[in-house]
Amino acid sequence: MSRQDIDSYRERVTRGPNWKKIMAIVLCLLLGLVAAGSFAIYFYGHSLISLANFVADEDVMQVETLPDAAYEETEAILEGTVVNESELDNIHLLMSKTESLDTILNEDVYNIVLAGVDRRDKSWNGNADSVMLVSINAEKKRVSIISLMRDTYVNVAGHGYMKLNASYAYGAGPLLAKTIKENFRIDVERYGAVDFEDMVKIVDALGGVELTLTDEEVEVANGYMMDMCNTMEIPYEEHLLPGWGTYMCDGIQAVAYARNRFVGNSDYSRTQRQRYVISQMVERIKTLSSTELIGFVIKVLPLITHNIPEEEIWDLVSDAPKLLTYSFVTDRVPYDGMYDIITVDSQGMLVPDWDDTIRQMQETIYGDGMTSGNADNDSDYVEEQRTQLTDEYMKMTGGTGVLFPDGYGTSKYSETEAA
Repeated sequence: MSRQDIDSYRERVTRGPNWKKIMAIVLCLLLGLVAAGSFAIYFYGHSLISLANFVADEDVMQVETLPDAAYEETEAILEGTVVNESELDNIHLLMSKTESLDTILNEDVYNIVLAGVDRRDKSWNGNADSVMLVSINAEKKRVSIISLMRDTYVNVAGHGYMKLNASYAYGAGPLLAKTIKENFRIDVERYGAVDFEDMVKIVDALGGVELTLTDEEVEVANGYMMDMCNTMEIPYEEHLLPGWGTYMCDGIQAVAYARNRFVGNSDYSRTQRQRYVISQMVERIKTLSSTELIGFVIKVLPLITHNIPEEEIWDLVSDAPKLLTYSFVTDRVPYDGMYDIITVDSQGMLVPDWDDTIRQMQETIYGDGMTSGNADNDSDYVEEQRTQLTDEYMKMTGGTGVLFPDGYGTSKYSETEAA
């Protein structure tokens, strides 16, 4: 070995390992692992999101004539002032003037419409008998949930003036969102929808939801349970409740409770019950472990029809931990003292004072978050109203408690019957 070779060997031994090269190799390996992990997370998340029933807006069912089922009504209708053609034209003129009001565009607020659809089969879109506008305000760290009553009189693009719930029947979620945007001046294009049977499955996937019911609410809910179980061809006996109390309600029980408009202030109280169920579901979700939450999501996603692009879902998922810490406010439109009831084609319609209504909604969603002076925002009033319509309900059913004409319903569910 030459002197030069010996000197070179000694230099390498003295110098030791090339740490820069080693660190570079380690860094590349770590980056590779991170990239692989990120890809795995994305792939898994993508596979989960793909389970949901995404329907492009151009692919939804569009109809010009509604089926007979869209007009079936087994519940009490609103009684309002009968208006003539001239008076109706004046109402339409006042509605058109809201176009001068600005639709607030705020990147910190994400609006989405949640629809609970009433239908007995999948041959048509169904009526959106539960409509909630959910607004996530990242700047204010607030989520607002505003119920939009199904009988609100609106202008549905391409179809004319009618109840809000019919917009879903004609053009599903996209038309419902467009109708809300154009009538309430709220920037919303996204929606998520489930029918009653799917909502039953969602509550069951959650393991139930804790609800407190009065005797009067149990009376009516049991009737709905029997009707729903008959439609779903399942036994109803195990679902019926014996009387007032707090229950961990299964899907049948929770949906039956949320459909009740016969105890309290008619449909106004029903929207309050729907918000109560949603808020209790949120509280239940907060208690789930990561594994339980993933299992819940896997079960629920296929039940939800929506038009939310995947990148927006990723944003919502990544923000989920923060969202559960936000404050929640709830309200209902039309607001008390800010609407009239009219009768059009023998149907009661709620006509909001549009200017004041829009300003109040925008203040709740984008402003200080203050809710309206609605009576059902007062818990004491709600408690008083819970039993107000019991006599009227019993009178409607001939004192039997049987609500449904096909014989499915319930009279007072006694301990003897429970046994």
